[in-house]
Amino acid sequence: MRGQGLGTCQDRSRAHRAAEPTPEIRSSLPASSSSEEQLSSLAFLDANTSLLCCTAGQLCVADLRQRGPLQAAPIPSAQRGQRWCMAVGCGAVGSELSSQPVVCLSSAGQLILMDVRKASQCLASAKCRVPSSSSSAEFLSVSWAPALEGCLAVSGFDGTVHIYDTQSWDGSGCEAQPLFVHKGHAFGERPWVTAHAWHPHKPRTVLSAAADGSLHIWDWVQPHGS
Repeated sequence: MRGQGLGTCQDRSRAHRAAEPTPEIRSSLPASSSSEEQLSSLAFLDANTSLLCCTAGQLCVADLRQRGPLQAAPIPSAQRGQRWCMAVGCGAVGSELSSQPVVCLSSAGQLILMDVRKASQCLASAKCRVPSSSSSAEFLSVSWAPALEGCLAVSGFDGTVHIYDTQSWDGSGCEAQPLFVHKGHAFGERPWVTAHAWHPHKPRTVLSAAADGSLHIWDWVQPHGS
């Protein structure tokens, strides 16, 4: 009986150790008197690496196994004086795990595409239409579709969510035409989309919320010939 009791205690001890949380890792961007080092977006690239985006238009790849200050580099072709956010997508089927698309979005509607392996190089760029009444970037958001290669969603400029196909973009920075625009929130009392999210398994299903408390789940249809 004593042997069984000791065995039970050891099993519990091992289970307790296995459930211990990941230790906190303390890293930081260089201190500044301005708001340039405020982070707008965070994403894991793998188990030990993350990508950080500063609101002023800088990216930083952080190794979570290391401590100390982090070095940030400017988003390629980024215009100064704008607020930025970013999103990391999954690589194409059959591609290397390290090949992940990155998109950065500015408060002026500038969209920059990169590969995480070459974050200093702009692969393509475009511009989305920004309403003249849009004066805040508080809810600026961009996200990759998890089940549709090359598609992303943009919101935060008004009461709409725009769906884009990035596969036809080049480096000209011309205005991109959306595949679909969800306008359901635009008729509310406070037409401002605050957040959106893609369904993980239904390719064309999106969830969105607005400042008036409305919550929409909707499907979009790609126009014929697109």
